[in-house]
Amino acid sequence: MTTMRQILFIIFTLFYSIGFNQTTIWTEDFENSLTDWDLSITIGAVHPNANIWAMSDAEGGVSASNCAVKANGNKTLHVTCQGMSCTAVGSGAVYYPGDNGLGGFPGDTEVRAALISPINTTGESQLEISFDWMGIGQANFDFAELEYSIDGGASWNSIWTQTPGALCGSGEAEWARESVNLPADAENQADLRFAFKWQNNNDGNGMHPSFAVNDLELVSNGIPGGTYANFTTPNFTICENDCIDFTDASTGTNISAWDWTFDGADTPTSTNKNPGNICYPTVGTYDVTLTITDDNGTSTVTQQVTVGNCAVGLPTAAFAVDTLIVCEGDCISFKDLSVGSPVAWSWTFQGAETLSSNLQNPTDICFKTAGTYDVSLTVTNSNGSDQITSSIIILDIPEINAFGDTLIDMGGAALLFAQPLGTGTVFWDPADHIDCPTCLEVIATPYITTTYYPSILGTNGCVGRDTVTVAVNFEEVVEVPSAFSPDGDGVNDFIRVLGIGITSIDFKIYNRYGQLVFATTDITEGWDGTMNGEELNQGVFVYTLSFDLVDGSSGKKSGNITLVK
Repeated sequence: MTTMRQILFIIFTLFYSIGFNQTTIWTEDFENSLTDWDLSITIGAVHPNANIWAMSDAEGGVSASNCAVKANGNKTLHVTCQGMSCTAVGSGAVYYPGDNGLGGFPGDTEVRAALISPINTTGESQLEISFDWMGIGQANFDFAELEYSIDGGASWNSIWTQTPGALCGSGEAEWARESVNLPADAENQADLRFAFKWQNNNDGNGMHPSFAVNDLELVSNGIPGGTYANFTTPNFTICENDCIDFTDASTGTNISAWDWTFDGADTPTSTNKNPGNICYPTVGTYDVTLTITDDNGTSTVTQQVTVGNCAVGLPTAAFAVDTLIVCEGDCISFKDLSVGSPVAWSWTFQGAETLSSNLQNPTDICFKTAGTYDVSLTVTNSNGSDQITSSIIILDIPEINAFGDTLIDMGGAALLFAQPLGTGTVFWDPADHIDCPTCLEVIATPYITTTYYPSILGTNGCVGRDTVTVAVNFEEVVEVPSAFSPDGDGVNDFIRVLGIGITSIDFKIYNRYGQLVFATTDITEGWDGTMNGEELNQGVFVYTLSFDLVDGSSGKKSGNITLVK
């Protein structure tokens, strides 16, 4: 007969195994997290019209199974657009899928939003991350990935790949909840980080929304001495029709059964401990699930295998440049975007100083003269060649003249002039010690000899500039007054370092017994004659001062200060 103690033991065991063992390690709702994430880690081609990560409620967060809304006060991390293309695309989780090389406004993107605040998983096991997400994009071409790092962000491993999500009947995207088990190497780490990587090509195909994520939660499902399913494989990314082997990495007490399922594989299931020769005939992202059984019960883990199309046919030539605005004298870089595994590249650059190149990604190709020039790329693989030719427009640089080269004493002023010879916006660079950085006539008061660049930003986006130099007779002017009277009358109540062109100080004051009564590295801070909040008596004190000046020189001073009551 079952005793009450046995019943209670069974209930406790079920409760413990179902939920008591789950520990929340970290959560993220993106409400006050901007400083915890770096949203601008570029990986590959990122053009002026490329897409970017944003953290705002322009794409509002909602719970799973609900439809997307904008500006509801619930911030999310999402992919949005930038550049000239945004005018038509809009805001929120939208993106520019490129112009397919036809309009001169490429939108290739590969950018990562990475957590820069480390998560400590020391002593934790069976890690699982859950999150809400929505998005469509374009399968295998425009999509997001969830990644993790255990080396401070030096390298990243993908653990989840976005496939096109569901749509509501209204046409808005539907939010969903996703849970992903982390590999064993994410356990017991002092610096675990997550990132979301977005990439899209320039083929002009894709569907809004792009991708948005919210409400991340990292939990530990581990129980000391419990049952933990895990497995490894040489590579989670393979080619179509490739076969791979899986190795059990589970822990437990007397593991007696291994139940595998391989979505998308020729072999759908296996009960072997280490199944091998599992083949994937079709491109896609597929779940691999392992359930183990031991004396403590069962445990399940799921990881993903990505099959890429590695078939080689005729190559397709494509390339991009690192900027859309190219001015006279500019040097630009070209990036090969060809597909079909080319093994040879032949470039020609009409109108450039470098007329040809056989590099895959030639850099520093310079154009001295304004005009329209053809750039051609021919790529070759074992099956043949393909060529693409696109035009590069080199724009005129607007002209501006500068006047006023002069010599002044330190503390003096110089009158400088700029005369633009075309239409545009005038500005002075650097703007330091200039009374009006956007005026044609300015007064400059530099501490050291400075060359200014009066510049004009033309309507075509190019910048022209001239130079004017103000030479300065620099003198070392650093002083500490010899006396002060901190009586609260508003006159001479503080003792501080005085001078011109001082960039840093180390100022200390001692009493006659050698005790430190005041210290500062802030040139604006002075001593008020107190120590630990108590007023000191009249007397003579000793100071030491180390300082650096704007001209790069440094020095030291020491002397006496009299406190007068």
